[in-house]
Amino acid sequence: MFKKLNEKLHSLIPAEGPRLNGKAAFYTARMMEEAPLSPGERRVCCVPFKTAAAYPFAFPFGRRAGLRNALELKFRALTGARAALSMTPQVTEQSSSSTRGAAWFASREEIEHYEKILGEGAAFVPAPLVMLSEVGGSGLAVWREDGCSCALWAEDYEPKLYRCFSDDECSPEEAARWMRSYAQSSGGAIEAEKVRIFDADAISSAELQRAGNATFAAAPSIAALDFSNSGATAAERRESFFASAFSGLRAATAVGLFCLVLSLALLAQNLYAKDSFASSPSKIYSAALGEESRAPLTSVTRRLRAVSGGGVQLSFDGVLAGVAAAWKSAPEGTRLDALRYGAERTELEGRAQKTEDIQTLRGELSKNGFSVRLGDVQQIPGGGMRFTFQLSEGGRDR
Repeated sequence: MFKKLNEKLHSLIPAEGPRLNGKAAFYTARMMEEAPLSPGERRVCCVPFKTAAAYPFAFPFGRRAGLRNALELKFRALTGARAALSMTPQVTEQSSSSTRGAAWFASREEIEHYEKILGEGAAFVPAPLVMLSEVGGSGLAVWREDGCSCALWAEDYEPKLYRCFSDDECSPEEAARWMRSYAQSSGGAIEAEKVRIFDADAISSAELQRAGNATFAAAPSIAALDFSNSGATAAERRESFFASAFSGLRAATAVGLFCLVLSLALLAQNLYAKDSFASSPSKIYSAALGEESRAPLTSVTRRLRAVSGGGVQLSFDGVLAGVAAAWKSAPEGTRLDALRYGAERTELEGRAQKTEDIQTLRGELSKNGFSVRLGDVQQIPGGGMRFTFQLSEGGRDR
């Protein structure tokens, strides 16, 4: 197990090493076409993405391994078209119990267009995002290039809204007024002195480098972004590695707990077998885990299953990851309307075209470690069926 983790680590480092080492050099698309590549340089291209969009998110968990699955579930309407859109998470704040940031989406076709023009050796970052240091991380940055104005409203380097306006639609100044009006209508505010408009043809290389360095220094979450296909692949490999590492540590913890309980059981059997055979299991459980149990063997089994992953822990990120994995194999037309989370039991409410689709989804949830109980099933006027599932910790439903 640890050999496989070691092999994954060594395969991951060479792939990402060149991209993370060296000083970042910032370019517009025009500058990059003209500038020669310097050894050890990390190239960052400020791209005026016309199809990009940013959606803020906040989750009550801090484990990075389950973030992508949680985002795919939250933005299922967008991730359902995975062949057309690329998702890039930007984590702006993370603690042991919370994660927040913004999920960026951009057309794969547009990304491939820039890779064809500029090559695959550069990191692609939305142009106004690089210029946020010019407004102190909070305000509006507008970048005009290639017949459009890309506007980004951010607060403390966290994106709130990104929109691209064509020159036929409005001028950069009109785009800025629209963004300020939107911010005000949504309960925010963009002060006039916090608005900067940049023209890709007029900005100097020195000004771009200074702004980019300041932004990357102030916001590591932006420095880690890369919309290119190679960057997205590396990010997915990194998340997969950390998920494997977490599983390995969890399995090692389970083995250690099992050995501890077994050792205590053997010791207690030798010392007290003649005098207290009937009460030994309860005493062993109490000595090992510091609590009383009328069914110690059942309690230990439940703890081992929770630690080793033999069933789904009903933590919020565990439920999101399990449901997302099951929904990928759900029949077409199956829809999730509501998810009511509880530590002991979680309820799903959704719609399906027919009874067989409900049973298929139930089987997929069971395969992902849930104990599934089917609740109400009702016919929907006009076609289809409404159903509820009650999910609890365990394997297949008996």
